[in-house]
Amino acid sequence: MKSRVFPALAVAICCAWAAPGFAQSGPDELWEVVSNVSMEGMRMPGMQSRVCAKAGQSDGMVPMQDDCKITDRNTVGNRTTFRVACTGKDPMSGTGEMTRGQGTYQGMLKLSGKMDGEAVNMTTEYSGKLVGKCTAK
Repeated sequence: MKSRVFPALAVAICCAWAAPGFAQSGPDELWEVVSNVSMEGMRMPGMQSRVCAKAGQSDGMVPMQDDCKITDRNTVGNRTTFRVACTGKDPMSGTGEMTRGQGTYQGMLKLSGKMDGEAVNMTTEYSGKLVGKCTAK
């Protein structure tokens, strides 16, 4: 059961997170992002996507589904920590962190919850590189 849940969840997270379309100009930031998901001892190969995030806001750069919300955000210097709560069919919660550099960032998101009645723990490691401008939706 877990062997089919993991790929479906990982693909759903990355697909829901990747922006479907954006212009190559605009006031916002276009990021090229690689995310690696591991769960139950399995690790998916890095998935690459492009994300358009509102300039100066990091919420759009954290890979997660639409039904997830970031709370308890705390930024000290270039490092931000936060909590995540996901609702829906398989609710999950967890913590994350992100460290920004000059045109780059990296971070980790750890979630736990239940899927199809079974306990799951999932870790997503991600990194991004600023590649241009866009218009965020």
